[in-house]
Amino acid sequence: MIMKNLFTENIGLKLGSVAIAIILWILVVYTYDPAATTNFTLGVDIINGDSIASSGKVYEVIEGDTITIKVKANASLIKNLRASDFKATADVSKLSPTYHANIDVVCTKSDNVEVMIIGNAKLLAVRLEDLVKKQFPVTVDKSGSPESGYYVGEAIASPNLITVSGGKKSVEKIAVVKVKADIDRASSSFYAEGKPKAYDADGNEITTGSLKFSDNPVKVAVNVYQTKNVAIFVETTGEPYKGYSVQSIDYEPKSVTVAGPAELLAKLNSIKLPINVTDEITDLELSINISEFIKEGLYLVDKDVVVNAKCNIVRLGTKEFELLTSEISLNNKSDRFNYEFTEPERLKVTLSGLSDKLKDIEISSLAPYIDLANIKEAGSYSYVVKFKDIDGVKVETDKAVTIKVTGKEDSSGSTVSESAVDVPTNSAIENGDMSQDKDDGSLESNTGEDTKDNIENVDE
Repeated sequence: MIMKNLFTENIGLKLGSVAIAIILWILVVYTYDPAATTNFTLGVDIINGDSIASSGKVYEVIEGDTITIKVKANASLIKNLRASDFKATADVSKLSPTYHANIDVVCTKSDNVEVMIIGNAKLLAVRLEDLVKKQFPVTVDKSGSPESGYYVGEAIASPNLITVSGGKKSVEKIAVVKVKADIDRASSSFYAEGKPKAYDADGNEITTGSLKFSDNPVKVAVNVYQTKNVAIFVETTGEPYKGYSVQSIDYEPKSVTVAGPAELLAKLNSIKLPINVTDEITDLELSINISEFIKEGLYLVDKDVVVNAKCNIVRLGTKEFELLTSEISLNNKSDRFNYEFTEPERLKVTLSGLSDKLKDIEISSLAPYIDLANIKEAGSYSYVVKFKDIDGVKVETDKAVTIKVTGKEDSSGSTVSESAVDVPTNSAIENGDMSQDKDDGSLESNTGEDTKDNIENVDE
């Protein structure tokens, strides 16, 4: 009876006391450790993705790969929480018919935390594509600049072919697979590694389609060479039309920087570029792509260098002389023979060349001569007169000359050989170099200089 009264007596007062106690407890708790909220942005980890790949498909996330969450907890807990204390996952093995998966978020640090996803992205949305594989060559994308005086040549990826697997649409967009190599301040060859990336025809990286590479990372070998400044010479080939000549050649640049292995650079002192002037009568202006004349294994530092050349072609002037046979020197005579010109007495000599070259030339400047060194017996011989070389001057005669050779023991000429030499009468001599009859006994002299000390009077 007493116990019953204890609980029922003054029950209103007792209930009021309990309520006051609860309120006081709540006030104390929230006064000293109140509730607080904060937001975090998380990336969503996809789990069980292999279940889709095993079916011959790949997935591409279209929404929900990142989420923002609102976290509520006591202030003392909230202030120590970080985004890394939360894990968001989506299980794509449990996709809905509309290809959505639930996103689950847990706090790995405490269970006394309320988590709520903010916004509309509460589900992970994916798109499925057929899984395809395709091989692509790997291009090395070099970044930076080497040390001064050095050049980066080949950069070779290993492997140089790589298999890319992923969604059909994404793989079909791939134009090139690149791997980057940092060459900044390089002064020697080196090896590096880089992650392969796929790019479309516009140079944009392709990040969709869950692309995977058969090799990742890819090894790269980079060759670095020293450079050398090399002189350029532009030269003509062929001959202009008859009566015309090359007066001068102007071109720019006069040198170019080349790079390559030391042993090849050591052998390269100049680069010769040809201009074909065959049958030309007017000036030539042209641009020469110098890269076509660089030997294999060497590199142009400036790949776009072009040599601009102008070749001046002018009409030649002419000058004529009358040459007496008595003005022709006979070289390499033998003491066993007498030599006598029989015909003609006079020759017409025509000079062609640049006017400033011709103006001061006289017949004595040409030093006309015949070399008799090959005469071994008496007879009549025909020779084309030879002349001293004069740079830029062409000399022509209209006829050959005939020389009668007799033995000194028979002044009557009974020892005259029956093997007379017949030489064409209109042989041309360019730059003083006369054509010779190789099979008829007449030979070029070993020297074009006048050896007057050995000449006897042909009328002796």
